[in-house]
Amino acid sequence: MPNNWSVQRVAETGSTNADLYANAQRGAEHHSALMADSQTAGRGRLDRTWEAKSGANLLVSLLFRESHLDVSVCQRIVAVSAVRACRKFLAEPVAKSASIKLKWPNDLLLNEKKFGGMLSIADVGQTFIVVGIGINISWAPDYAAKLKDLAVSSSFEPVDLLRVLLEQVNIVELLSSQQLHDEYVDSLSTLNKLVRVELTSGEFVTGRAAAIDAQGRLVVETDLTQLTIDSGDVVHLRDANQD
Repeated sequence: MPNNWSVQRVAETGSTNADLYANAQRGAEHHSALMADSQTAGRGRLDRTWEAKSGANLLVSLLFRESHLDVSVCQRIVAVSAVRACRKFLAEPVAKSASIKLKWPNDLLLNEKKFGGMLSIADVGQTFIVVGIGINISWAPDYAAKLKDLAVSSSFEPVDLLRVLLEQVNIVELLSSQQLHDEYVDSLSTLNKLVRVELTSGEFVTGRAAAIDAQGRLVVETDLTQLTIDSGDVVHLRDANQD
């Protein structure tokens, strides 16, 4: 693993996010990571269960303590790093076709099918931020995808992907705010699509995903107005330019 990361691996836990959050409260350092072969209480957005067979997929949480970072920035750093890392396991023509993309705000897509997701938590003062990420490598439920569907080799393990992910985080952290924003936007599959967004209030908004602002928020244009959304669950309906 990169020398500037402290990585702990456990066979099973309830939630790597919950455990690393507790470790952070006890003083765990910046760039601590907790990887589990199995989670019994893993959760995604809207408290959905995150499923994975033991040892088959990457289940890890990353701790950030830099004063200039906030939850949105950390999640975008991990998202961009994950896209970069996963593409390195694909055959070159496939990787160049950009088959791995992001769905706003926190899903990884492989040919438009979900194969990973992120969930971020922070303490009240955002003195530390924990970003949890799960990536399907060799197992996925029927409705999802897995990295080995398109990987050039089937011999790599979750720990191999974690090593590359952390290497990419180190690189992406050095990007300027504009460079991070540009690469994040370029990696998104969501933009210019007709989307339905379930807000945290339970309300739904349908419109065209027009832009991502500097804070990582989604700008949606409806028939009546333009809305800026900082959190929500997105469904891609179709390309906005299609009939």
